Amino acid sequence: MKLLIKLILVLSVFTAPVLIANEATQFDSFVAAIKEQKDKEMLAQEGARLLESELADSQRAYVLHRVALLHNKLGDFTKVENYLNQLEELLTRFKSSEYQGKLFITRGDLAINLGQFITAQRNFEQAIKFFEKTKDHRMLSHSLRFYSFALKESGKFSEAMRAVERAKIAATMANNTPVTMAAYNAEAMIYSDLKLPVKALEIQLDLLDYVTNQAESPENWYGQLYYSIGKSYADLKDHEKSLDAYLNAYKYDKKTQFFNYAGSDLIKISQQLMALERYAEVPVFLEEALTLFTELKSERNIAWTKGNQAELLAHTQQYAEAILLFEEALESLDKIESKVLHQQLSLSYAKALVGNNDHMKALKVLNKLNTSGVTQSSQHSLTNLLATVYSQLGRFEEAFAMKNMAYNNLTDEMNNESNSRALGLAAQAQYQTSQIELAEMKAEQEVNEIKNQQNMFIAAGVALILLLSFIGLYLLYRQKRKLAQQEATILNKSLMMKDQLLADVSHELRTPLTVLKLNIESLEHNLIDDPDATYKLLHVRLDSLNKLISDIYELAQADSGYLELQRVQCDAYELVSNFSNDIELLVTKAGLSFESKVNIQLNVLVSIDVHKLNQVIYNLARNSINYTDLPGKVEFSSEIINNDLILCLSDSSPSVSVNDLDKIFDRLYRCDKSRSRESGGSGLGLAISKKIISLHGGTINASLSELGGVSVLITVPLYLNK
Repeated sequence: MKLLIKLILVLSVFTAPVLIANEATQFDSFVAAIKEQKDKEMLAQEGARLLESELADSQRAYVLHRVALLHNKLGDFTKVENYLNQLEELLTRFKSSEYQGKLFITRGDLAINLGQFITAQRNFEQAIKFFEKTKDHRMLSHSLRFYSFALKESGKFSEAMRAVERAKIAATMANNTPVTMAAYNAEAMIYSDLKLPVKALEIQLDLLDYVTNQAESPENWYGQLYYSIGKSYADLKDHEKSLDAYLNAYKYDKKTQFFNYAGSDLIKISQQLMALERYAEVPVFLEEALTLFTELKSERNIAWTKGNQAELLAHTQQYAEAILLFEEALESLDKIESKVLHQQLSLSYAKALVGNNDHMKALKVLNKLNTSGVTQSSQHSLTNLLATVYSQLGRFEEAFAMKNMAYNNLTDEMNNESNSRALGLAAQAQYQTSQIELAEMKAEQEVNEIKNQQNMFIAAGVALILLLSFIGLYLLYRQKRKLAQQEATILNKSLMMKDQLLADVSHELRTPLTVLKLNIESLEHNLIDDPDATYKLLHVRLDSLNKLISDIYELAQADSGYLELQRVQCDAYELVSNFSNDIELLVTKAGLSFESKVNIQLNVLVSIDVHKLNQVIYNLARNSINYTDLPGKVEFSSEIINNDLILCLSDSSPSVSVNDLDKIFDRLYRCDKSRSRESGGSGLGLAISKKIISLHGGTINASLSELGGVSVLITVPLYLNK
């Protein structure tokens, strides 16, 4: 027995190095196959087998990331999430800023493929931080480019343009031609969305010419280039050329196994065929897209495909079949992450109902859209369709009102389009101007260098030569530093003010929109005892949103003292009770418990700006929800002391440090501790709240809560009813 054990030990000594060597050889083979860009499915299978063997942490991180990328390109998003979760778990013990950044950029790319652009933005912001830290300019450029796409898809064009400019700079620093080309293509896509298709097409065709004649592995570029070219031609209403471009994009995306992109190409092909009224050719492309997206289990894109199939049926006046297909597609769509697509399909669904003479059902769909709010680009179509439905129902007064509103919406849309064009042209002009200024400064620098050299030759003594050399070097250093500073300023100054305004709007609209959504969901699920009252409340909230937009513009000039209150007299008990009800809706929806203590007598009047105080309460409630761990608790209390209305909102852990308590009301201040999370806003809410309370003559302060979190106390003067 002892002899057998010794034999096993001896064999293990000799075989262990062989096993390790084999695993190392397999890893090296996998890396080489990745560089050779072999078949993606084969590589994914090889990577999965390799992960079952013993690997060093750095090797395992490489394989997990690569296999996740392969499945992302193949469109198997469930496996992508699985491998990224494994990578995240590995990074808890294997500390690597490089792979932390790659984890976030891949999560962001996955979110884009799923149509989740807000989620994508948060992940790309984290990736950018890590790659800036590691000075990996190639990956930084990729992250900024993807970030610009997610911003663009969310309508944040100014921020997107700024991100793509940073991506181009990072690509130049990386000295990487393919990455630079990708950044310029992203810029072209932004110009396209800014209603400047000619400018976009100019960039895209130059890139296509370069790829065809000079780039290595041009087939890897053709898919995305032809797709963007197809979009530009579609914007120019040249549907024949757009169709040819999308057909080319599909050919190359399928060949390079970018199956999710290939499905999108098929949808675009069908749309161009419908625009050309070649309806008989459309079904085969949509069926292939549906098969592809079904294999990929992409719910959003399956709904997109079915919506286009329904559009085809509606074009051929098969309204009953189209209606059923629209209903199936809308049922499976996420109304939040796929908001724009859901609105587009809802409008097409309503048109099909009108075509089927089901005007009452169409009116219900359109009124629901009108109540929830649609994008500016869809508003004109919505009001026009409402006018048609009201006219068919004989309700001519309402039809005329809708027609008038449609005209106003069209005017607004044209103004917005002009503003978008102006933004794009301004960015283009600013960039060209900056290049001219930089060239002039460089020329001036060269002239100064020549003068310095001449002065050095003219100088007679060694001491004078040394002195002039020192002065020349010092001036040259200052010029170079000034040149670098001016370059950065020139590239960014044209967008800074617009960036701030867009940041304010996106932050401040989030909470009231959430309250509207909760009320609508309650109506949808018949959870409201008094629907009429709730509909009235929804109208009030919509009016509040319009007022809020006005306030954002006023707050942009807060330093000039233009922010004013619209005071009204109202019952303090009713006011605070409404606050309590709204907070309870938000808090319980988030899974937190809620307790309210309203200790105010009836018939006490307060002179106050109800809308702005509402805004403050919502900001505080949203912060409590975002920064309170589950299971947690939120308490709201109110009372009147010495002719002052006292409101207090407290939450449970985690809390913030004592030092941070004095700073959380500062504009753009964000804690870096337990309450600084990804779900946090832009840092404007509490600063705006403080301004509003100050204008009321009151105070707002934060302290540590007895529940373990933060307690915010508001004091507002009131006038008692004598």
